[in-house]
Order: sequence, then C-alpha cells, then structure tokens
Amino acid sequence: MNPPVWLDDHIYAAPDCPAIDADFQRAREALNSLQRLLDELPKTTDINALRHLLRAIRSCWTDVRRLEWNSQTYAYNRLSRDGRDEAAKVLLSRGQQLQATLAQLSKPVTLFWASAPEGQVRALLQDPELFELAYLIRHDRRLQDQRLSLESEQLIEGLSVDGLQGWGDLYDSLVGRLRPVVEGEPMGLAQADNLLAHPDRARRASAWHGIQAAWQAEQETVAAILNAINGWRNELAAQRGKTRRLDALNVSCHQSHIERATLDTLMAEADAHKALGRRALRAMASAQQITDFAPWDLYAPAPAAPSAALSFEQALTLVADAFAGFDPEMGAFARMMAKQGWIDAAPSANRRSGAYSTEYAYPPEPRVFLTFEGTMDNLITLAHELGHAWHSWLLRDLPLEQRDYPKTLAETASLFAEALVRDALLAATDNMEQRRAIAWLDGERAASLLLDIPARFTFERALVAAREQGYVGASQLRQMMKSAQQQCYGDTLSQYDELFWASKGHFSIADIGFYNYPYLFGYLFSLGLYAQKERAGGEFAHAYRALLIDTGRMSAEDLVEKHLGVDIREPAFWQESLRYVEEAVERLERLV
Repeated sequence: MNPPVWLDDHIYAAPDCPAIDADFQRAREALNSLQRLLDELPKTTDINALRHLLRAIRSCWTDVRRLEWNSQTYAYNRLSRDGRDEAAKVLLSRGQQLQATLAQLSKPVTLFWASAPEGQVRALLQDPELFELAYLIRHDRRLQDQRLSLESEQLIEGLSVDGLQGWGDLYDSLVGRLRPVVEGEPMGLAQADNLLAHPDRARRASAWHGIQAAWQAEQETVAAILNAINGWRNELAAQRGKTRRLDALNVSCHQSHIERATLDTLMAEADAHKALGRRALRAMASAQQITDFAPWDLYAPAPAAPSAALSFEQALTLVADAFAGFDPEMGAFARMMAKQGWIDAAPSANRRSGAYSTEYAYPPEPRVFLTFEGTMDNLITLAHELGHAWHSWLLRDLPLEQRDYPKTLAETASLFAEALVRDALLAATDNMEQRRAIAWLDGERAASLLLDIPARFTFERALVAAREQGYVGASQLRQMMKSAQQQCYGDTLSQYDELFWASKGHFSIADIGFYNYPYLFGYLFSLGLYAQKERAGGEFAHAYRALLIDTGRMSAEDLVEKHLGVDIREPAFWQESLRYVEEAVERLERLV
C-alpha cells in the first residue's frame, strides 16, 4: 500500500464547486433567521418564551457553524497538500469571513449568557437542550469583567478576519511556498524536515542548514507576523482589562480550561526535572559518538545496521495492532481511517511541513495529515495523529460545542497512543537493536518535552513582555530564542537554533497563544493515565473512553478529579508521571 491521500469528494468536489456556493447561500439564509431571532432577545422576559427563543437561536447557530467549519477544514486540508492552491485560499478566506460574521452576529446571546442574573441562568439551564451548554456558559461567566460593549465586540470580530487571522494565513502561505535547498536540490519544506531524521549526519546537517537558509530569507516577514499577532493580543487585553488586566498566561489558561496554579505546578516540576531531558540527549550523543551534538541531531534515529524503510501498510498494521491490544475498537478505527481515505500521507512538492489531525463537522469525520517516508519517526507520528482522530471519533455524536475540547486535553489521546505503540513494539521483540531503537524514541520524547517545550514557553513569555515595550525585531527574536534554549538545554547542544521562532508554526497561530505547554501537559498526563492502565487492567479502556468524552464539558482539574480522583494543582500527580520518564531515560542509558 502506497501512502494514501484524502478522499474528500463527498464533502466537496473542488474548492470552487457549485455545492460550496449553495452551502454559503444556505448559511446566509440561516444568518438572516438568526438575526430575526436575536432581535427578539432584548424584548423577551418570560422565562418559558426565553427558553424557546434561545433554543431556536442555538439551532440557527449550529447550522451556520457546521457550514463554516466544513469549508475551512476542506480549504486548509487542500492548502496543506499544495500551498499554492489559489482556489483553496479563496475558500479559506470565505470560511473565515463566515465564521467572523457568525461570531459578530452571535455577540448579543454571548453577552446575554455572560451578564444575565445568576437566578435567570440557573432557571434557563434546567432546560435539557440548554443544559448542554452549561459548562461553557459557566466558564465564560468567569470573564464577565472582560466583556466590552456589543458594538466593540462585534467590531473586534469583524476586524480580526483581515487583521489577526490574516497574519496567521500569511505564515501558512509562507510554509507552503518555501523551497529549502538541500545539497543543491530544491525541495518542499515537509521533505526537508523529514531529512532531519536521516541516519546520515551529513545529510541531516545539510537539511537543517537548507531549512535555516530558507527561513533566514523570510525572518523579517515572520518577525512582522509575530509582532502583529502579539500586538493585537496585548492591545485587546488592555482594552478588556479596564478593571482587571489579565496577563497573556492567564488568558491562555482560560482558553486551555486549566487554572494558573495547575500551569505553574506543571512548569515548576518540568524545570526541576530538566536534567532527565539532558541525560537523554547525552546518552544519544554518546551512542552516536558525537561530541558536538547539534540541532540537526535531535531527531537522528538510533544507530543501527541499515534496514529497509517501513511501508505505509506495515506502519498502519503496527499502529492498529498496538491500539487493538488495548481496545479492539480503537484498532479497527485506525484501519478504517486508511480504508475510508481519511489519511493523507503521500509526499508532494508544495506540501506543508509537520502533521496534524482535524475533522469535519458534518458528517463528523476525522482526518489525519502527515508526510510518510518510511521512518520510525513517521510511524510514531502516525500513531500520534491517529490518537487525536480516535478522540474526535468518540465525540462525533455530541453537540458541536462539546466536540471542541481545549488544547491541554487535546494532546492526551495522541501521546497515550504513542505510548501504546512504543510499548507494543518493545513487547514484540527481544532483538537488542530494535529495543534500543524504541528506547531511543522514549529518550527523544523526554528531551523534546522536558527541554524543547519549556524553551518555547520561556521564549514566548519573553516575546509577550518585549512586545509590550514595542516592536521586536528579528535580531532580538534570535537572541531571545538562543537564551531560552540555553536555559533549558544547557551545554547538551553545541549550538542553538536561533531561528526556531520562525520555523515553528505554533508561534504564529493567530487565535491561540502559548501553544507549547499543552504538549508537556499531555505528555505527563498521558503517562499518569498509563499508570492507571497498568493498575486497572482490561477495564481501563472503557474508563479511558469516558474520560476522553468528557474533555469538552469540564475543566482539566474537574476531569482528573472525576476520573482519577487526584488534584493536578499539586505536584504529586506530575511527580509520579516524571518517575516513568526517569525509568525511560534509564532504559535508554542501559541500552546504548
């Protein structure tokens, strides 16, 4: 089986097909109906009439949300395969505009729920349909003092399409057209990125330097993107914070549905255990006999005799079998993803780098994107993204509002899936070389999550603070990145990746800041879940599903308290997870 491509013709035949125009016409009609209903909201005081009105408003909102969600998912997926797809760019812009229009139009009901008297809210939420919104309403009411006037909120939504979102779109466009030159050969960024896991060090170095040169040519553009996005966020926080100014991390915690105390504990424990990540890198450097371990060595495979690349079918079988050993339905789901054409993994010239999982709103189908070239790293990436997809699949029958879970909990299923696959690979072989390769992946993950993620976090905090003082130029960004990596990696690297702020797309995501610590949260949280799996045995698969299903309707603290009975604001939970990390690093040290 060659790496598959998406089969999306039942969604849309093309980004400019007549079905899309028909859907946008239906969306406009639904928006008109929504406007008429919202005009009645200030006039309606009877509690029963108000319940009926709010249900009708929600129904119209859902109709439009499904259409704009699908249009943006389809367009973004097309652009991931070919960053030069002009029709997809037009469709993405149309979808973003529809999303902004819906958000603008919905502001009266958003502000109603945020500011209504508590007694009225309690009475309304006794309605079974409206009760489905209870958690999100309670969550939003915590920021009652951050709301602006209806006119201001609508203005912000309207300006964000060509303002905030436009900068994120510009970054995605850059990624699609970047052509690093590696050993004299121009190639797509995704292909060059895959070479960073090449067994030949010279080849890795050439790829890294080619990628660096490509981003260096665009560093001023990316600096402008980061300044625009963070400047927007800072100004918006200032406008909202007339009575109580929230800093960027508090805003991020609210978006991530965790408390600041939880984040502070998490990052403190990671900092206290960064030596584990450094030990992993030193073991990897020693095994390769590298005395000047560099950024292009971070994803090098374990030293081994040359072996044939994995086929996609082999990789899918390994992942599906590992999933099935834990939960047979999870294994069958992985096979279904490939059979249905819901995975796109075939290399292409103008392909974006990285990997992701996304989904359509209706029909509720997940999609996975990666560039598969037969490496062990590709295998683990496939497991990671299929873990995300399984999470989405479990939520497919829930209301749209409950299918949108926070970024912290989003990484739980993906990293748990990785652990399932690595453990299955370890259990299936007595071959020392293969066991070393698997332990290598564990060590790589420990270094990435305990060093790279905190470095990103440290850099972004510095960026936000510096942007408050004025424009932050490319040279200053380079210095800030170097300083952050130096604090985390110490002397384990012979040089630092000063352009990482440009090459890592997470810093340029328009609608969410600090998309770094969710990976650390997910890593350690998934290990904590894995500990529960070992204790509970076969019954844990059902408990795990129940936990994932709840991720869109409660905070991280409440979720863990309900399903595991522990308090993640305290260090004990994270320390237990870190003991598993230490065992993994010790295993790596023994095997190399």
